[in-house]
Amino acid sequence: MTTTVSSVDEAIAHFSDQHDVAIVDVKLGDDNGLRLVQWISSNRPDCQTIVLTAFDSDDSFVAAHEHGASAYLIKSTSCDHLISVIRDVASGRRFISDVNVAPSKARLAGKQSRRIESLKESDQRLVWLITQGLPDRQIAAEMHLSLQTIRNRVSRLLHTFEVANRTQLALIFTQAPDE
Repeated sequence: MTTTVSSVDEAIAHFSDQHDVAIVDVKLGDDNGLRLVQWISSNRPDCQTIVLTAFDSDDSFVAAHEHGASAYLIKSTSCDHLISVIRDVASGRRFISDVNVAPSKARLAGKQSRRIESLKESDQRLVWLITQGLPDRQIAAEMHLSLQTIRNRVSRLLHTFEVANRTQLALIFTQAPDE
C-alpha cells in the first residue's frame, strides 16, 4: 500500500497498520518530518522509517537516529540504491547505529561548546539562573534587569542554541563538559 501526504498531521491521519516502511522527508510541508518519525516509532513500532533529505545535517541525522529511523538518505541517491535500502529496511536491517552517529554527535557537542564559550558573562549568568529553575520575573530581579529584557535575552538564547524551550536550553548547559 502506497500513501503520499504533504503534512505530518495528514500522514498521522492516514497511517494504518498495513504500512511496513515509511519514507519520510525531513521537510514535510511546513513541518519537520522527524516529528512523524518519532510518532511512528511510538505508535507503530512495526513500521520501519527511512528519512529522506535534500541536505545532509548532523542535527537531522542525530534526530533521525534518536527517533528510531532505520535509514537516512540524501535525495540525490540513485533509485536503485533507494529500492535496495527499502527492501533491506523492510526485512529488519538498520543503517543507522550509535557508532555511525557518534561523529555527528561529537561535532554538535563541539558546536554547542563553542557557543557556550562565546556567551557574554551576563548571558552565562542568565542561563545558570535558568538551570536553577528560576522564572523570568525572579531572574529579572536577581540580575537587576526588566522582565522584558530577560524575555528578549531568553528568546535570543533559544534561537542561538536552536532549542524550543528553556528546559532544552538548561540541558545543554548542564550536560556541557566543565573546562
